[in-house]
Amino acid sequence: MEPFGGMAVMAALGAVSLLFAVVGLVFYILKSIALMTMASKRGIENAWLGWIPIADLYIAGLLVGEMDILSFHLDNLGLWCPVIFVGGSLLSGMPVLGAIFGVALLVFAIMFIHKLFTIYSPDQSVIYTILSILLGLLPIFLFIVRNNERAFESDQGLQPPAC
Repeated sequence: MEPFGGMAVMAALGAVSLLFAVVGLVFYILKSIALMTMASKRGIENAWLGWIPIADLYIAGLLVGEMDILSFHLDNLGLWCPVIFVGGSLLSGMPVLGAIFGVALLVFAIMFIHKLFTIYSPDQSVIYTILSILLGLLPIFLFIVRNNERAFESDQGLQPPAC
């Protein structure tokens, strides 16, 4: 009876792996559709880049545009986002200092996601940010807000609502 027990475990692991693959694919499709739709509505060229890993960070950065982190002001997040996320991910693997880079990347990600949701859904930005970080539901919430109008334009002098 031993072989059947091992096969049952392997079948269960296969089913769980398949479930995670399907959920991952669905999340990837939702995120890509959301970024492409948001970029198209903004008139961003090559909105289809939302379907390409790392290039989707460029599109997300263009959607946010600029943000303040502590006393630093980051313009042109379209270029900074891929550098910060990819570079921070690589540097977080370093011994000792990697933990500092990992925490810094997490803080940047939280601030970035909150700014994105503040732009497209100011009333729900805090709850969307918290659930995106804690439960990994960012693709779902991006898909939900993809057709929303921008709540404010930083280059027109309008400010986001206070959170």
